[in-house]
Amino acid sequence: MKRNKITKIVLIVLLFLLIAGVELLFARAGGGGSSSRNSGGGGGGLGALYLIFYLIQILPFPLNIIAIGIIIFVLFKGSRQARNNGSAFRTVQGVKDSGSAEGYTDFVIQNPDFDEGVFIEKVKTAFIAIETAWAEKKIAGARRYITDGVYQRFLTQIKMMDLLKQTDEISDIRIINIWIDKVEEDGEYDVIHAGVHASMKDFFKSELSASLNSRVDDEFIEYWSFIRRKSSKNKDLYGTVTCPNCNAPLTEEHLDVVKCPFCGTLLNNGEYDWILSEITQANDYASSRRSVRKIESIVSKVSKGSLSEESAVQLIEDKASNGYLQILTARTMRDLRGIKRFISSAYAEKLEQSLPAETIAYNRLFLNDVTLIGASRTEEMNKLFISIRSSFQRILVKDGKLKKKLNPFIISKTEIMVMKKKVNGGRPKGSLYAGTCPACGAAVEDPFAEKCPFCGTEYNREDKEWIIDDILTMEEYAAMQGRTDTTAVKPDILDAIYDVKDYALNNIMMIIAADGVYDRREKELAETTARKFGYKPDMLQPLFAQAAAGRLSIKMPEDQKKRAKIYSLMVKTAMADNNLSSEEKAILDQVKELYLTAS
Repeated sequence: MKRNKITKIVLIVLLFLLIAGVELLFARAGGGGSSSRNSGGGGGGLGALYLIFYLIQILPFPLNIIAIGIIIFVLFKGSRQARNNGSAFRTVQGVKDSGSAEGYTDFVIQNPDFDEGVFIEKVKTAFIAIETAWAEKKIAGARRYITDGVYQRFLTQIKMMDLLKQTDEISDIRIINIWIDKVEEDGEYDVIHAGVHASMKDFFKSELSASLNSRVDDEFIEYWSFIRRKSSKNKDLYGTVTCPNCNAPLTEEHLDVVKCPFCGTLLNNGEYDWILSEITQANDYASSRRSVRKIESIVSKVSKGSLSEESAVQLIEDKASNGYLQILTARTMRDLRGIKRFISSAYAEKLEQSLPAETIAYNRLFLNDVTLIGASRTEEMNKLFISIRSSFQRILVKDGKLKKKLNPFIISKTEIMVMKKKVNGGRPKGSLYAGTCPACGAAVEDPFAEKCPFCGTEYNREDKEWIIDDILTMEEYAAMQGRTDTTAVKPDILDAIYDVKDYALNNIMMIIAADGVYDRREKELAETTARKFGYKPDMLQPLFAQAAAGRLSIKMPEDQKKRAKIYSLMVKTAMADNNLSSEEKAILDQVKELYLTAS
């Protein structure tokens, strides 16, 4: 009887310890999300060991073994939940109250005149104008709202669509909600990341081939990032078509070059109002948040050195995306004359040797993520390393006809752009990527010219502007890190943006959507797979909608062992019904060729 009473007391104490102590253990272990991945960690493990040791001492056998088993089970469940909460797809959907957005309170304190309602209206105006301009293939009407890098993304996509004889008919645009998700500082600029929940009917049509068509009633979440200089004059670019500096009227022609013809003021540099600098799909935005602490630690070091004469990291990334897309276009057109002003002579020679023999267009081209990840510095030269993750489908075009799909579906890849600039170069007066001379600020009137006709300066000099010196594969970047003194994010950190199961679920949804049909059997298969990975089934519909609309691409880490594991999961899913369709087989074959057997 006495033993039973002691046993009950011990169990009550154990229960109390578990209820009161588990939260402490989990907090020490790093909690949920990516913080545990990025921390030095170890505290939670020691806390668990101390508790286990203590219970062994105070509890009789076999109660101590039972208690230890319960603790291990709870810790395992908690760590699994933490990993699940840290998944890149946990935040594919989710509307925040702006007041709870990270950085918002501090921003409002520093900017007491900020009006959230006015800002939301500007996002709405930009959204409608940009979507309309995109459908009409006339970006001029919205250019004053967007940076040069974003403009180049639209321009490049339109050029590719013209090669593929494509149009994008958009109708029934509806904005469901807009909210402020995060506010951050970037050098001399503030950045607001706004969530946009919207829907529209989207019909992508190609006269070249019906196989490039897609039609979807698309409801989606995107994140639109707006940038404004902290010393902004706080003018309104959204409710007026006059110059914010001299009040002169601006015609559509002036808006296309985003420069006032009377006083020379640039409209889209964040000096006067909020300018769109990035559009990110929900899953890409979620994944980029996971590695932000590692990236920020690099950026802080870079900013004190290589970027000492620059005003924002985001503007460097904007130049990188702008240059990357112009290089891609030049390769497609097999004509490098228009890009030689901002690439080094050595890289121009490398590109000349690698130009394709035939026209290769890029269908559904997206830049998923552009992030500064490293820098190095010598006595004379600064170098920056920018990770560029893109998705696309390559199409071989000949005599105005589709000759071959080089990729049967949209794939993704990560490359590293190398940019260089002399240490004491100083701030440029213009930007080669925006079509102005960095030495004197004059317009680049001839895109093929190698010198400024006004000041005589060679355009691709590294003393005034960041010049693109190379674009590396991830393998080349990893090998280079071992040979040079470079402060940089390692490739395995970039891989850590997604868990293996995130890659797998993304790619499995591509398999399921391959035939364009999402029937009951496939729905059940997707839900079963999601549950096995620890996801809630209700997150699958937006992923499938992205796949059906051509917005989802095959994603793979750089690690070959992880690739093999993901491929195995894709094969098991495709064969779950003992019926491998031709579309599924094409995807699996291409994934194997591109990611498992390619050198």
